[in-house]
Amino acid sequence: MSINLYQIDSKKVYNVVKNICKKVGERVSGSEDEKTVAQLISKQMESLGLKDIIVKTFPHTYYEGTEASLHHLDTGTIITGKPIWMTKSTPLDGIEGEGIYLGSINQIEEIALDTIKDKIVFVFFLRDYLEPEIFGNLKKLYKLKPKGVILLSNYNSEVTRSDPIFQDDSIFSNIPTIIVPASKFSIFKNNQLNSRFRLSVKGKKQEGLLHNVISLQDGEITDSILICANHDTVEYSQGAIANATGVALVLELARILSKVETRFSYVFATFGGEEQNLEGAKNFLENFFRSKIVLCINLDSIEPFPGFVASIVAGNKDLFEMVKNVSNKNDFPALTVNSTPNEGTNMVFIQEGIPSIMVLFKGSVSPGVNRTELDNLKLISEKSLQETGNYVLRLLSKIEEYEDLSFADGIPPNLEKETENYFERMQFYLKD
Repeated sequence: MSINLYQIDSKKVYNVVKNICKKVGERVSGSEDEKTVAQLISKQMESLGLKDIIVKTFPHTYYEGTEASLHHLDTGTIITGKPIWMTKSTPLDGIEGEGIYLGSINQIEEIALDTIKDKIVFVFFLRDYLEPEIFGNLKKLYKLKPKGVILLSNYNSEVTRSDPIFQDDSIFSNIPTIIVPASKFSIFKNNQLNSRFRLSVKGKKQEGLLHNVISLQDGEITDSILICANHDTVEYSQGAIANATGVALVLELARILSKVETRFSYVFATFGGEEQNLEGAKNFLENFFRSKIVLCINLDSIEPFPGFVASIVAGNKDLFEMVKNVSNKNDFPALTVNSTPNEGTNMVFIQEGIPSIMVLFKGSVSPGVNRTELDNLKLISEKSLQETGNYVLRLLSKIEEYEDLSFADGIPPNLEKETENYFERMQFYLKD
C-alpha cells in the first residue's frame, strides 16, 4: 500500500477547529460541553464514512468555578480572577480578613508563618506551572490555615492559566483560593495589601460523564497504530491550539487512510480527561485494545506559522532513527527528539511499554497563551495544520513499508525512568 502524500485539506481541518471552538467552546472533562464535542466528533466520523465508531463514557467528577473576586474594603477596588478549580464555595457574601503579602512562594521558608493563620494571604508566582518544589511550598502554606489565598501570577499580564490537577477532597478544598495576574495589583500603593479585603470564590463539584470517541480500521494484520488527540480543555479556554487542532488532524488523517488498504490496522481516537489526570487515555487502555496497540501517535498543540514540525519519540534507537530520517527528508523543517514529552496523553502509553510519537507544531504563539482564554480561533494557521498533517502522512507512509514494528518494541530504560518520575510527580500533587 502506498499513501499518496500532500492530501491534507487544510480548509477542512480549519473548519473542524472552527466548529469545535465556536459551537462548543470550553470543554471541561465530564461537562455537558465535553459531551457535545464528543457528539460532534462522532458525527464527523460518520460523515467521513468511518466504520466501527464507538463513544465510550464513564463517570467523572469535575469542578465548575463560577466566580472569583477580591474587594479592597478601604478603597472599594474590585479585582476579578479565576477560582482554583478545587476550591469549595465560600459563603455567598464572601469572607473578610486582614491581608498579608508574603512575596515569592519560593521564600516561604524564610517568612514568619505564625502570622498567617486566619489572614488573606498574597503570594507571588513567577509562573503558573506548579512544579513539585513550588507545590510543596504551597502545601506548607495551606497547612497553616490561612483564611484565603491570592496567587499573584506573572505568567501573562492580562490572563492566568487554568490548571485542574488537584482532587477536590484535598487539603486545599477548605481554603478559598483565586489566581490573578500580578499586574492587576500594581494599582495598590505602599502597604495597602496589608489591609482588609473581602474574598469571594464560588463554584461547585459536579458529577458527569467523560467521553472517548473511537473508530477502528482493519488492515492486513491486527497490530494497530493509534492516532489520537485529546478533545477536552480547561475552564475559560476554547482550546483552539490545545487541542482542537489535534482533533481536527486526527479526523483528516482518518478520512485519508479510510480510502486506502493498509498493512496495519488503525485506531483513531479522541480522549477526554487529558487535562484531569489523563483519565480518558487511562480508561482506553484499561478497557480497549491493550494487546493490539503497537505504536501511539499523538497530535497536540499546532501553533501558528512560522515555526517547525516537532516529533518527540519515546522509543528505542531504531524507531528514533526511522522518524529522524523522515524528518530530515521532509519538505518543511522538522525536528526529532528522543525523549518523553513529560506531559500529556503519550505518557499513559509509554508507561505501558507502548512506543509513542508526539507530533506538534512549535510556532509563533506568544508566551502565556496555553490554558488561557487567549488560546482561541484567532491563532489558528492553515499553513501549520497542513504542514503537520503532511508530515504525519509521510511518517505513516514510511511505517507502512515495514512488515511489522517489532524493531521498535520497548521503551529504553532512561525513558522508562523519565515516565516513572512523571507519574511520581502526579501522585505528589494528589497527596495531602
